[in-house]
Amino acid sequence: MYSKSYTNEELFKILEATENLSKFCEENTVLGRFSLKSSVKLYPEVKKALIYIIENYKKQRKNNPDKFGYMHCIETASLLAEHWFYEPDQIAAALLHDVREDIPNGEQYLKSNYNQHIVHLVKELTEKDKSWDTIEQEKATWKERKLEEMKKISHFTPETLALKLWDQISNIAETINDLEKLSPEDRQKYREWFNADYDMQIWKYSTLSDIIQKRIQICKEEQLFQNDNEEKNLQKFANSFQWLVNTLKSLMDF
Repeated sequence: MYSKSYTNEELFKILEATENLSKFCEENTVLGRFSLKSSVKLYPEVKKALIYIIENYKKQRKNNPDKFGYMHCIETASLLAEHWFYEPDQIAAALLHDVREDIPNGEQYLKSNYNQHIVHLVKELTEKDKSWDTIEQEKATWKERKLEEMKKISHFTPETLALKLWDQISNIAETINDLEKLSPEDRQKYREWFNADYDMQIWKYSTLSDIIQKRIQICKEEQLFQNDNEEKNLQKFANSFQWLVNTLKSLMDF
């Protein structure tokens, strides 16, 4: 399953090392890592998921050698644990949300080690034609994948929508955090690390923000939220996501 066993103390040190990944997420996860630590202590599936991503996302980020792939997964789960979910299934899914896209045999690992609910949540968050179970098939273009992703989001439940929202917030906040440290000249170089042209990235984030806002309203009208706090927290961070999109635009429009 994984090559190394970890004590809780070792895992907690790794969690603490992610605290400065991005200013926005650091400011909004005061208790998030505490909640994540509690889940690691209480729930074997969360601890198992945390160890798995640490072992399989050891690669350093190409634009920052101080970052590792697992940091994004931890940050997403920390935001989720503090502002939305306390159940182990959702926190485990947040940690594992990129596994089907990024890790060979990730599909089989999920099915062999987690319940159907966790597998379903991760599958919902996987882009079309990017999962390793379709690696030999003809791939869609970047824009086609994003359009399919947006189509899926327009039908998400509040639960899956929350997972997607904090995933995207973590991604864009990390990019902003990196850009704010750079001169305008170096920001131009940074663009080269994007998976798609900068204008397309802005299109993606702006469109996702609009779709998420509309989906929240539909979930409210259809009474899909379990309580008022779910709706309030999701709306609060949907607004924050829009603010982050505008911030990214201002940093890159030079």
